[in-house]
Amino acid sequence: MKFTSRRFSVSQDFDSRIASLQPIYCCDYMHPLLAIRAFFAVLFGRITETRIRECLDNKPAQIAAPATNEKTVESDKLPKSTIVSKAKPAMRNEALTLLSALQREARLLDLIGESLDQYNDAQVGSAARDVLRDSKKTLERMFGLKPLVEATEGSSVSIPNDPSPLRWRIIGKDSAQQGTLSHPGWQATRLDMPQWSGSAEDALIIAAAEVES
Repeated sequence: MKFTSRRFSVSQDFDSRIASLQPIYCCDYMHPLLAIRAFFAVLFGRITETRIRECLDNKPAQIAAPATNEKTVESDKLPKSTIVSKAKPAMRNEALTLLSALQREARLLDLIGESLDQYNDAQVGSAARDVLRDSKKTLERMFGLKPLVEATEGSSVSIPNDPSPLRWRIIGKDSAQQGTLSHPGWQATRLDMPQWSGSAEDALIIAAAEVES
């Protein structure tokens, strides 16, 4: 009974020293039962081989640094301004919003979708006059349109050395410094589009059906 208690005490002392990473001297503690316990501890991964070898060689064990989550550390180092969240896709394209406004305020789509074969030129011109006037009002309110080049058509204008293809369309020699203005171009001075407030299932609707009751 005393021998069993001594073996149990020795093995407990070995485990405690392994856990605290203190050196164990073979001449003092390497009881056969303790050796078997150490063998199975290494075999099943309970104690690493390196820790056993360091204890047997009377070398202090090196405490491994705790593992860190690299992704977490890197994200913590990034400034908040660089962490970009995914924006939700727009429910409705602004082009549809513009078409809806032109149809609502100027009946533009009604004129475009109407078959004109049965009308003469005078009738078409009369119908288009109101549509064109109201379309101009709508576009002016939303975009504040103005000519890109403040000059009359047919006048001579200077061409920049490195003209932007979005601002200048050169017809003829690209290296010319002077030219005759055939169209002044257009530019917007503001953007005042109506905000969509409908549901996702109505995002493609341009104009509602009209029913009289």
